[in-house]
Amino acid sequence: MKDSHDLKTPGRPGELSGAWSFLPYEEEQEIPRGEIRVLRAVHALIIPLADLITITAGILIGYLLVEGMVNRGLWSGIFGRQTGQITGSALWAGLSTIPLWLLVFAYFGVYRREVRRLSVSTFDELQQTVGALAVGAWLEISFLQVFRQDAVNDNAAWLYVALTLLVLIFLLPFGRAVVRISLTFLNPFRTSTLIVGAGEVGRSLIGRLARHKEYGLRVVGFLDTTFVDKPGKEEDGERASVQLLGRPSELRSIIDHYGISRVIIAFSKTPHPLILGVIHECQQMRVDVSVVPRFFEALSSHAEIDDIEGLPVLSLPRYSRQRSLARLFKRLIDIVGTILIVIILSPLLLLTALLIKLDSPGPVFFRQERMGKDHKYFMVYKFRSMDTGAHRKQEELAEQNQASGPIFKMKEDPRVTRVGRVIRRLSIDELPQLINVIRGEMSLVGPRPLPVEEAGSCTGTADMRHLVRPGITGLWQILGRSDIPFEEMVQLDYIYVTNWTLKGDIKIMLRTVMAITRKRGAY
Repeated sequence: MKDSHDLKTPGRPGELSGAWSFLPYEEEQEIPRGEIRVLRAVHALIIPLADLITITAGILIGYLLVEGMVNRGLWSGIFGRQTGQITGSALWAGLSTIPLWLLVFAYFGVYRREVRRLSVSTFDELQQTVGALAVGAWLEISFLQVFRQDAVNDNAAWLYVALTLLVLIFLLPFGRAVVRISLTFLNPFRTSTLIVGAGEVGRSLIGRLARHKEYGLRVVGFLDTTFVDKPGKEEDGERASVQLLGRPSELRSIIDHYGISRVIIAFSKTPHPLILGVIHECQQMRVDVSVVPRFFEALSSHAEIDDIEGLPVLSLPRYSRQRSLARLFKRLIDIVGTILIVIILSPLLLLTALLIKLDSPGPVFFRQERMGKDHKYFMVYKFRSMDTGAHRKQEELAEQNQASGPIFKMKEDPRVTRVGRVIRRLSIDELPQLINVIRGEMSLVGPRPLPVEEAGSCTGTADMRHLVRPGITGLWQILGRSDIPFEEMVQLDYIYVTNWTLKGDIKIMLRTVMAITRKRGAY
């Protein structure tokens, strides 16, 4: 007798039936594979095109700055009277090096990563970008030497290239960031994706991709031999609308039918040899393959792949303890950053306090006991966003809790005031925690400070969150806030604690601005 969880053999892709009911995937169009390749080729040209524009602008700006300074003798005090003149020939010489700049970036692998990797960070590639720009600047100075006699002398040439390089160090990453951010809001090149593995990990993956459109992936459906039918209250519409398309043996027809361009292997119960067959077949069809590794909860982007006689091995970084000097710099950033934020946002803080007082009776600030570093208790400060006595009303709303784990969250919480809804969506309610930062109880960046009763649920590796100061912002805030289940939040805290760096903190602070503008998970 067959297992009730076995799939029925379909007549064509997408006509499976089983114990798990799905909504039909009506939005997905049948796109020919050839057209998919054209779309991917166009997508691959977006960042090179942005670089082309910014490099051209950088060379023009550099030339105009030098032309205005050198030809007027403004630099004679530094370089002497031998600074000379710079002519339009120098500009054309600089513009002629643009293809070489793009070739340098291609050699450094920037454009290959743009297509192959799921996530590309402008901040993470900054060091590599500066190195590529330095090589491009060397090529430009070499070209200018050819035109030295009639266009520019040595001092003016070096000044021209130096200013161009300085402009591009700021302009080029900014241009890439603008393009990538724009694609997160409007991306016509979303990749049709198939997930192999219809279990809990595969379904969790769909939820994460649904929250983060910036990956540019559109999940068409699952591929598996069996599935785990454990729907929970965290099951959202995005997960429920994804079809179970077929078995691994039908991979080729499913890829052709749905125009699949990427396959993600996510803990399928399909036998190992069949999964290997899926990977090999995808590679033959030039379909990108990504694999969710075992023990993914303990991994991070800092893990490195080693090779032992042809056997790939993932090596995890050592636990990144904050040494004395690093702690000093982190504390210095906290103090200086807090002072600057208070100075810049002081009018907003005063206006918020006034509106809260006028909107509803009660105090301006909300205080609650939280658990901090080394399990020490402290009082956290926030702008009050709920009616007074909201904590007592929580028991009446317990059945409407939309969060997993010990956390209580409601998208339409009746306890939230009119002003409270606004300041929550813009994260203004968190700003009084700058008081906690000055007092040394919190940091600008760190794990979310949990109420004492919720913090008591963090055991084992989850308790490592209490090895560092909690933060106003962190991985939880920039990746989805209240939309992230409790289990994923704890995992993010573990990754932050074990892989902490000052560079990572700066990156989180920069991404916080974008997270606030998107208002994702803010309620």
